[in-house]
Amino acid sequence: MTIAPHDQTRGDSAQFIEFGQSASLSRNEVASLCMKAARGAGLSWGLAEEAGFAAEWLVHHGIDGPSHLYAHLDQAQGRAWCDLCPTVTPGEWRAPAGYALCPIALGATLCDYAGLPEGIKVGSSLKIGTVDHPVLLIPFLAGIAVSNDILFDIEWAGGTASLEGGHEALMQAVSVLGGQRVPIKLTARFGKPQAAKGGKALSISAETIAALNSLAMRTTVPSSESSRAGAGSTTTDND
Repeated sequence: MTIAPHDQTRGDSAQFIEFGQSASLSRNEVASLCMKAARGAGLSWGLAEEAGFAAEWLVHHGIDGPSHLYAHLDQAQGRAWCDLCPTVTPGEWRAPAGYALCPIALGATLCDYAGLPEGIKVGSSLKIGTVDHPVLLIPFLAGIAVSNDILFDIEWAGGTASLEGGHEALMQAVSVLGGQRVPIKLTARFGKPQAAKGGKALSISAETIAALNSLAMRTTVPSSESSRAGAGSTTTDND
């Protein structure tokens, strides 16, 4: 793999690699890059941090979270993010404007309402409007499951997935949820989820890294003649 020198003036979050190749990023690099990309796409800092967490969690478990995140961010561009957040009502959550829900905002809200009457708890079901890229919802459901001794079943027109923990169940859920954009129903039942162990080191494609970096660069301020003129010290350290 050919790695070009890193241009420190660009503010990119990851090394440059040639297209058609891939690179293994650390979990911290994945979280940082995806957080900045989500922020560049217009998410609040809080939700951008949640996006970084979700992508990093998926990568740690052998799933290409960054590509799923970019696909979602790219598809959601041009819409107000508040229109993609769930309206919380008992038994059914939907986006206020009828758009597909952002899985990051939905996952964070599910965590906030876990165990509450409007949220998901053992023995209950929750209908949820159309969710974009629901694979990104899995890290949040996994956290709720471990904290509350819950096993989740996800249903949608044409398929089901059970999140019972363990790597095999996780990969099966990802395989059927990948690329979906559908209304779902979450059902919670009591049980202790198996620990989903981390997968093998996952390489991220150059195309995905470049696409995320292009979003992340929106958070930087372009240089100007005045900023360049004011850079550096105005004094000397010569004694």
